[in-house]
Amino acid sequence: MPNDLVKHIQQIELFAELRRDDLKAVANLVRREKYEAGELVCRQGENGHSVYIVESGELRVLHIDAQGIEHEVDTLEPGEHFGETSLLLGEPRDATVEAIEDTVLLRLHRDEFDPLQDERPWMRNRLQMRPDVAQKHRVRRLRFKWQDPDEVVVVSEHRHNALLVRTLLVPGLLVVAIVVGCGYWYSQSASIRSLICAFDLCLIPLGLSLYLAVDHLDDIYIVTNKRVVRREQTPFGRESRVEAPLRTIQDIQESRIGPWARAFDFGNLIIETAGERGHVAFSEVSNPGSIREIIFEQRERMAAGVKVAERAAIRDDMRRYFDRQYRRGEAPAPTPAADDKRRRARTLEALRVPLHVFRYFLPALRYEEGNTITWRKHWIALIKPVALPTLLILVASVAAVLVLTLGPWRTLPVAIGYGIVIAILFPWWLWRFDDWQNDIYQVTFTRIIDVERLPLFQREERREASLGMIQNISLEVPSFLGRVLNYGSVTIETAGAGAFTFDLVKDPSGVQAEIFRRMEAFQKRQDQQAAERRRYEMLDWFAVYDRMRRSSSSAARPPIPRQQET
Repeated sequence: MPNDLVKHIQQIELFAELRRDDLKAVANLVRREKYEAGELVCRQGENGHSVYIVESGELRVLHIDAQGIEHEVDTLEPGEHFGETSLLLGEPRDATVEAIEDTVLLRLHRDEFDPLQDERPWMRNRLQMRPDVAQKHRVRRLRFKWQDPDEVVVVSEHRHNALLVRTLLVPGLLVVAIVVGCGYWYSQSASIRSLICAFDLCLIPLGLSLYLAVDHLDDIYIVTNKRVVRREQTPFGRESRVEAPLRTIQDIQESRIGPWARAFDFGNLIIETAGERGHVAFSEVSNPGSIREIIFEQRERMAAGVKVAERAAIRDDMRRYFDRQYRRGEAPAPTPAADDKRRRARTLEALRVPLHVFRYFLPALRYEEGNTITWRKHWIALIKPVALPTLLILVASVAAVLVLTLGPWRTLPVAIGYGIVIAILFPWWLWRFDDWQNDIYQVTFTRIIDVERLPLFQREERREASLGMIQNISLEVPSFLGRVLNYGSVTIETAGAGAFTFDLVKDPSGVQAEIFRRMEAFQKRQDQQAAERRRYEMLDWFAVYDRMRRSSSSAARPPIPRQQET
């Protein structure tokens, strides 16, 4: 039996070049699974982690497109396989596979195959991946801090290397000119000073070349299965990142400017959303047409996944309805655990009340209350407002101490004068401090909120927008100091409500990631609720149809004659 498994595995091109003992090791991980006719092996859109080999039986492969139309794209017979990209990349399934008849499959799971490759690292070099899969496999290994757990990188590109060559051309020519000039000097005088001068002069263009090369590599353009991202960073710390969810993309403009771009196949992509300033620009990337197609492909895959999930939910609801287990409108009863959690939350809130006074002068820059996250501006934003009153208070304090210690002044008049000065300056300082901490930025499960309040309950400006209106999110770290102290600004572009700017918040990357997660969860809930309403409407139609059909059957049935009384 193990020899049969080895033969089946070796028929797959991916494993064709593995050594005999490696094939046996893989065969030990294979499991047999049986499926009855009509049973689903995997469903389109769900995360895949296994490759399957058909040992016996027959399968059909179904694909639902973005319009919800189902197509039968293939049939699988003994000896054929599917799921190679799922095994290697963990990609969502592109199709639904259903057993036409009773079928036996051989399954190899990624969670067991990856540790085997770690034990036998030479296997990776012998795997015969398709070129497109090999490229994806290299990209999938990239991980960024802002990625969601189920988010994978599809494209990761820098600006074309031809641009780096063009950028380094001037400093490179300068280095050549210095070397030639100092070489001629040395040939004429044989002076060691010429070599020292050449070395010193070359440091400037070489340093500039290093700066330009690092700056080139720090700009990166990313496409994932959820969003497009442009990150630009300078070697001295300034950083900006703009991202837009795939669902908000309305159009992509492609352009190649100049013969240089056409010769080396690079160009620009302008990814447009509905925001007022809403676009994400991929500048001078290699093969922009291919990236454009990949973005549209990911959008189509996302839309198809929604259709698949909706159809599966319809099937489940119909099954519950016809099994007479269909119930709607019932709110889940609160569990004791939920009650205890709310009770503990109220108790903790009561205990926190006395601490509010002490926390006034040391407010949290980020805190959560229920489902609301609140951010304040970073401490760095407080320096400028309170700088002048703080300086004047220090000057007054130092002056009072010097007068009392060096001059023949009585204590009482100095203390009274100092008290008057502090009575004027401290409220000014307190006003500025309170004005700083009253400006807050919030995100809930449904909205983003920007609140600006003046102290003493004066004027308040409050702007809100639904998470569903967000088109793209960008961040900017203004300087090297911003990188060190981890502060920056986050701008949220919306459709119709304008731009929201969270100025100088702590951990701008975390703020951006949190808003994106909330936005994606909100959109998912909206889609689910809309699909649920459509399913309920459909089930109402079926309920009315069922009652009418039964009424028609009863009316068509001939009446039973009564027996005559004797």
